[in-house]
Amino acid sequence: MFKYWNFFGYSLSSLLSVNLELHNLLLPLGLSFYTLQTLSYIFDVYLGKIKPERHLGLFCLYVSFFPQLVAGPIERSRTLLPQLKSLELPTLYQFRYGLLLIVWGFFIKLVIADNLSASINSVYFGKEYFPFWVYWFIGALVTLKIYCDFMAYSEIARGVGMLFGVKLTLNFRRPLFATNLRSFWQRWHISLTRWIGDYIQIPLLRRYPTQPHRSVVTIMTLVIIGFWHSASWNFILFGLFHGMVMVIWSPIAKNISILFEGSFAFSSIFGRFFLAIVLMSSAPMFYIQDTSILFNILKNMLLFDLFEPTQISSIHGKVMLIKALFGFILLFLYSFFNEFKQQDFIVNLARSSSNRRWCEMLFIVFSTLFLGSFVHEPFIYFEF
Repeated sequence: MFKYWNFFGYSLSSLLSVNLELHNLLLPLGLSFYTLQTLSYIFDVYLGKIKPERHLGLFCLYVSFFPQLVAGPIERSRTLLPQLKSLELPTLYQFRYGLLLIVWGFFIKLVIADNLSASINSVYFGKEYFPFWVYWFIGALVTLKIYCDFMAYSEIARGVGMLFGVKLTLNFRRPLFATNLRSFWQRWHISLTRWIGDYIQIPLLRRYPTQPHRSVVTIMTLVIIGFWHSASWNFILFGLFHGMVMVIWSPIAKNISILFEGSFAFSSIFGRFFLAIVLMSSAPMFYIQDTSILFNILKNMLLFDLFEPTQISSIHGKVMLIKALFGFILLFLYSFFNEFKQQDFIVNLARSSSNRRWCEMLFIVFSTLFLGSFVHEPFIYFEF
């Protein structure tokens, strides 16, 4: 209510032409995250999955454990509380692993995510008009920026937690390698999607197991995920769009698979291509809260017109894009290794020889210092 009061008050005031009192209070940092974390504890105690924690200090530490307090991952009491009860000094491996996660997280944030901002903002919020393909390209950059920005914080949080001997939840599992939208959401912001699935979606599906109820529940689940981010219409539109696409995706993909005799290779290529279209087209819905600007951008993405070469010159941050490209190549190689080798590169590096470990870590550190953007830019999820 504290977070959404102004949204509903403003919407009802505009719809019914009445004056509702709005507040001007600042939202507490990390409100959306520790609210869900506390609710999961309450639900699990009520359902008998865990016993209530009698130690007030431990419970407060569980709610306010600082590495993941402001932007996740959203921890469950049955995984975090036992670790807090038996805290010990981290092992040498945990210290190395945590430090490497922190260094890698800052590299992703400063070299990739922050270097993309100038180009994105010059297209979305500038006065110039661009050809349609530029808006699609920027949509891809926005998707990459949001992913890198949020994953960077999650990796830093996991790293800091590891320095205390606490293993936090893996929040991203290479979502851009997914072959369909359902798989994407199983890999993206894992702690949130599992929370929504366990406490909202699965109970509703058990109660309404048949169509069209299942489709309605799917759409409602994605709308809730979108609305969780912020009290704004663009996030509702984002969730609604993803929910509707997910509902129509399955029968289309099934028919295509039958048409091409179940060819896994073709289904995978088609799935990744269609997923890229969905992510690029929905990226403005996540990034732009001003609905007038948002709808104008979406309209421009559908106008297949020609362009003058001079229009491209007004895009800012071209040198920063080159720096981000270097970071993206390293991220792709890292993700490719983890996805198809089924190994964790950071884990292997933490267990490797000290010479290799120091060389690769210093390479990442100096790459961050020379290529990173150090203009103050908070993590995107700090807003939520």
